[in-house]
Amino acid sequence: MLRLLGCLILLVGLLGRPGAAQAQPAHINNWLNDAQSGALLLRASEREDWQPALLLETRFDVQVSGPVARVRLEQRFRNTLDRFAEGVYAFPLAERAGVHGMQMVIGERRIVGRIEEKAQARRIYEQARAQGQATALVEQRRPNIFNTSVANIEPGKDIVVHLEYTELLVPDGTRLSLRLPLTMTPRYRPPVQEPREGQAMVTQVETDSLEGPILPAGMQPARSHRTRVNLDLDAGQPVASLSSPSHEIRMRSDGNRHRVTLETEAVPMDRDFVLDWRLPAGPSSRVNVFAERVDGDLHALLMLMPGDLPAHTERMPREVIMVIDTSGSMGGERIRQARESLIYALGRLQPEDRFNVLEFNHQHSMLFRDLQPASASHIAQAQAWVRRLEADGGTEMLPVLRDALAFPSDPAFLRQVIFITDGSVSNEAEILSLIERRRHRARVFTVGIGAAPNSYLLKKAAELGRGTYNFIAHAHEVETQMASLFEKLERPVLTDLRLELPAGIEAEYWPRELPDLYAGQPLLLAMKLNRMPAHLTLHGRQPQPWQQQVVLPAEQHHAGAAVLWARQKIEVLMDQLSQGQDAGQVRQQVLDVALKHRLMSAYTSFVAVDERPVRDAEQPLDSEAVGNLNPVDHQYPKTSLGLLQKWLLAVLLAVVGVLLMRRKMA
Repeated sequence: MLRLLGCLILLVGLLGRPGAAQAQPAHINNWLNDAQSGALLLRASEREDWQPALLLETRFDVQVSGPVARVRLEQRFRNTLDRFAEGVYAFPLAERAGVHGMQMVIGERRIVGRIEEKAQARRIYEQARAQGQATALVEQRRPNIFNTSVANIEPGKDIVVHLEYTELLVPDGTRLSLRLPLTMTPRYRPPVQEPREGQAMVTQVETDSLEGPILPAGMQPARSHRTRVNLDLDAGQPVASLSSPSHEIRMRSDGNRHRVTLETEAVPMDRDFVLDWRLPAGPSSRVNVFAERVDGDLHALLMLMPGDLPAHTERMPREVIMVIDTSGSMGGERIRQARESLIYALGRLQPEDRFNVLEFNHQHSMLFRDLQPASASHIAQAQAWVRRLEADGGTEMLPVLRDALAFPSDPAFLRQVIFITDGSVSNEAEILSLIERRRHRARVFTVGIGAAPNSYLLKKAAELGRGTYNFIAHAHEVETQMASLFEKLERPVLTDLRLELPAGIEAEYWPRELPDLYAGQPLLLAMKLNRMPAHLTLHGRQPQPWQQQVVLPAEQHHAGAAVLWARQKIEVLMDQLSQGQDAGQVRQQVLDVALKHRLMSAYTSFVAVDERPVRDAEQPLDSEAVGNLNPVDHQYPKTSLGLLQKWLLAVLLAVVGVLLMRRKMA
């Protein structure tokens, strides 16, 4: 028996390692393995699949005006039980969304949610839940992950939660894009590591990083997790093209206004909805001003496109370090897109450039020991190496980033790091802190892969790395998106930007440190001013000194400018945590802004309570974690390492139990 036990333990250890083959267990066991918080499952008969006890439907109503999107998200929770239920749903939102409104709807009753300090909102919710009152709580878990908790849903009834948020859409040349996150890739949680000597511990606002369960393909509820999208677009000018790379859509146009709906009324929430549109090419230099007054304060959003830069600037040789994610979450179509992207990037190198390629999962490797000249033989060797890469294992991003940023640099070369990944990790704060500390002269460019990438991490990494972010959702977009990226890499860039305001103008604007600007990229400023100036002046280098005076047009009133300013200020304040700023001071500053502007943040939440109790406090209340659908292009459960190990451990324990029983009977 001991020999058999030893063999089974060895088998568990070998197959449980990152990268080992993963099995697909039966539906109910798959769901229970990942639910983590006691999910309720029902089925009408043994012939039917298991279903969550709470059904979820969502609806997006979107108004796009110029570069600003105002979104109303409806989450409908339906209780199929014959007893009261509570649902907890972790869901993604746009990483730059300013959530400023919440309502709870029960039948004909509509309860407006109020913004509260986070701990106080939680206490209000828990008290109402205990007293049998219908109540809803919406909290921020991460900058782009939120929780909705709904308690005391009556048997056979619905509770609807409405959220309102405003988002700024950043143009890329003449192209604008709206992304509505509908699900998320399961995130790998690296083991906690002690900080190295001289390195400060990264401050985390929340210690609980669970995002909630993911429903594998076999457990997709037939009557749940479906969404509807209704969108009105007014670009303020004619639209040259309008399309969705993610879904089939219907369009109805009337002049500059366009109404967009899904071809199918409701679709599964297994990929993000993306809408792209292009504007006709306009003047090389243009500026838009959107303004709003709140409580007597003037807020303005400035979108400024500098004039064309000289096209014949001497090309500076480049050191290009390419990093590709080969972890399990990148399996299938994602790794094919990533390989194609990298092969395209290699083909754009010039003989005077130097380069290297790194790949990573739970461990990492590099093609060359150091940067090599971009000769034809080296590029051919690199492309052959990339074609052999496969996806498996965990996602240890920190070690490979540390090595990618550690190559000795030569001032005669422009250092650029291209990072290709779906970003499915939970330790964003550590990764962003590393980029901020170790970037030095390098520029970091990120390429997001897949139907539901972690856009917050990838956009923020590019921002801190003073680079840009590109997103590739489908194979047919690889060449277009990579060509767009290299247009920025190879064209002149404005650096060391500085804003000069006329005398007498007092302004608090974000970002305070202006970003580098690449070809076709506008400068976006969220400002609070004492009065609107007639003009402003930009200074920078390209690499020669550069200056441009911009005459501001008459301001256009636009609801949302104040929210966008406050949202940007909160983001800047939160960034100070990784820079060693006192956490208590940051918290108070964020609270002041969030409470004044009714914004959800790391320290504020929305809560709504129906004053009329519906459940006797003695009646039981069942709680369910409402999962997200697994993204359509994600091979579950490769990211959720350890599933097979748990199954083998269960088999091991069962075998040991049988053997012990036989031994006892003997």
